[in-house]
Amino acid sequence: MDWHYSEGTQKKGPVSDAELDRLLQSGGINDDTLIWRAGMTDWQPLKIARAGTGGASPGNACVECGKLFPPDEMVKLNNSWVCAQCKPIFLQRLAEGTTVPSAGTLWRTNKKVVAKTGTIFPDRCIKCNAPANGFRLKRVLYWQHPAYLLLLLCNLLVLLVVILIVRKKAVVEIGLCGAHRARRKRGIIIGLSGLFGGIILIIGGIVFHSGIMVVAGLISLIGISIYGLILARTLSPTKIDKEYVWASGCSREFLEALPEWHGK
Repeated sequence: MDWHYSEGTQKKGPVSDAELDRLLQSGGINDDTLIWRAGMTDWQPLKIARAGTGGASPGNACVECGKLFPPDEMVKLNNSWVCAQCKPIFLQRLAEGTTVPSAGTLWRTNKKVVAKTGTIFPDRCIKCNAPANGFRLKRVLYWQHPAYLLLLLCNLLVLLVVILIVRKKAVVEIGLCGAHRARRKRGIIIGLSGLFGGIILIIGGIVFHSGIMVVAGLISLIGISIYGLILARTLSPTKIDKEYVWASGCSREFLEALPEWHGK
């Protein structure tokens, strides 16, 4: 049986079962490495794809960490599948009456994540897939079809009014690790500093008739503010309908642990 396996962004193989075992023993790959062979519909983690004698096993995704495990390594609690490592955390959430991650409401498609509105993401950072240690950031996402931006050619006020009427909304709760929470805070501080600093410089330039101050203010208002927004960015919606939101901004590692989207 010939297998293909992923190494970073590269797909390698084919290799035999014996060669795959040698790679596993030498540390060249691990249980979470994505592998594929002819007859499989999609790439799966090695521990799932080679489970049992019947070939690839669908496995289940832990509602807390989002990783895939064989059925015999999972337990069903409160209608959600939880792995052994996450079981204490999940039970603590239930005992405290706090929100628990949503089950069966999160998928991947290409480089985007698909979620039902109201979904609580797994306890992993969407940016690097590191543990989020229980932290969730509530995000209210808005989206309208890009064609409405053509109204800017008519009147800015008309565009704003139409957007407020037609825009769609979705609410999700995402996980972020400590490093990316700090990065987001830096981005917010930099963005606000660029915004208010730019306004002050522009006003000062007008008052003191200084073109240099006005130019510096514009650079701060546009350049620094945009840089801050990029640092602070989490999810960016690319489409929202009545039930689902499609968004970019998640890392490849985070997306690979999610099931493939086969919806509309």
